Amino acid sequence: MLEKKYSLAEFFCGCGGTSRGFTRSGRFNAVFGNDIKAEALRTFEFNHRQDELPPVTLREDIRLLEIERIHDALRDRGVARGELDCMIGGPPCQGFSQLRRSEHREKGKIVKFKGYSQLAHDPRNDLVLRYLEVAEALQPKFLVIENVPQMLNHGFDGRLGKLSEIVIQMLERDLGYKVEVAVLNCADYGVPQLRERAVFIASSIGSASMPSPSHCDPSNERLLREGRSPWVTVADAISDLPMPSNAEDALGGQELQLYGEMPSPYAQQMRSAVEFPYNHITRPYRKSVLDIIKEMRPGKTWDAESERMRRKSAKKIQEFSKASRLSLEAAQAELERSGVINPVFYKDYYWSAYSRLAWDSPSLTITANANFLGSGRFTHPTEMRGITMREAARLQSFDDDFRFLTSDVESMDTARIGVGMDMIGEAVPPLLSKAIALHLAAQLDGYNAPADSSKLAAKVV
Repeated sequence: MLEKKYSLAEFFCGCGGTSRGFTRSGRFNAVFGNDIKAEALRTFEFNHRQDELPPVTLREDIRLLEIERIHDALRDRGVARGELDCMIGGPPCQGFSQLRRSEHREKGKIVKFKGYSQLAHDPRNDLVLRYLEVAEALQPKFLVIENVPQMLNHGFDGRLGKLSEIVIQMLERDLGYKVEVAVLNCADYGVPQLRERAVFIASSIGSASMPSPSHCDPSNERLLREGRSPWVTVADAISDLPMPSNAEDALGGQELQLYGEMPSPYAQQMRSAVEFPYNHITRPYRKSVLDIIKEMRPGKTWDAESERMRRKSAKKIQEFSKASRLSLEAAQAELERSGVINPVFYKDYYWSAYSRLAWDSPSLTITANANFLGSGRFTHPTEMRGITMREAARLQSFDDDFRFLTSDVESMDTARIGVGMDMIGEAVPPLLSKAIALHLAAQLDGYNAPADSSKLAAKVV
């Protein structure tokens, strides 16, 4: 028997990491998507084009979006007022935006609930407040908020953490939800990435709870004995991908023989495309960057590697000083001038800057800056390059059939790496959202079961 599918509306949807996980769970239809970024929303639309009923999308600032337009969009997809099953989004909070709310909101077209005034006087909370306003109007059975863990510590009225406390109070007291909040590690849900997200799950149909983790640190023998799988590693995620193309997305659309042999179970799970995936493209790097990463070892920090290189350089300086009868300072200057030693390793950078991924562990957080090797651990474990968009997508748990469209002008452009990395890094990992989707679907099944049983009994009588 086919399982019932539930409705999902996604705000701040970006390219659609959340909805990808929900739809791949087999239990949800994405009926609505809203964002302001053109390339991201085009990517969202493209990857939902073959859904049973593709979602309505609206490209507009949520603060300027009339509630009636959202109702109309949902109605067009068969979702009447009050019937939406799940609403999800990650509204940026304090410090991210200074845009004042629009006049139509000031004039009171939205019914203001009790906690409104606590956030309304500060324009930096506009996106959080507007998201709650939309939730109050749509009344979904489940409301999910995801964000960076720092959201839980954001200050308000001079006290750290008060913003999240107010959000919880408004959800519980004003909107009538039961709320559960936790910081989830994506690696615990099968994502090959040590990425933490703050997740709020609010339920109007019963108690709220988080999905159970499926994976764990492989050193935790107790959890392994209890049935969890070890974390998925970088090798599991990307080692079956071939050398990438440069400048143009030349490998996309070619035959599947480009894949490596003996893929890991995770790689097999990701191989959803009928042809080799798009976005497996890298960019050229300056010689100064290549001179740094050639010295970096997989999984090591900048602090450890720069200290190791300083020790090697000190030995060369001492030997050259003795042979040339120059002072240590003059010897160092000459070796730097001639390129024998690299002065960059005497600089203090962020601990993960220019560092290489390690094959045998999950990656660190993939961010929107994964295009820049100095911004974090985004260098390939062994090759002289950064990771490709496709490799970053694999580390985020996007399956290979998901294509990132990187231009709002060229219809099928997939080669603008900066735009693609921005979408990938800002997305919710689909395997995390899939775990949430399955968890919520089970609760929706239980909520709907009594009504379904009574209807069946009435028919029998």
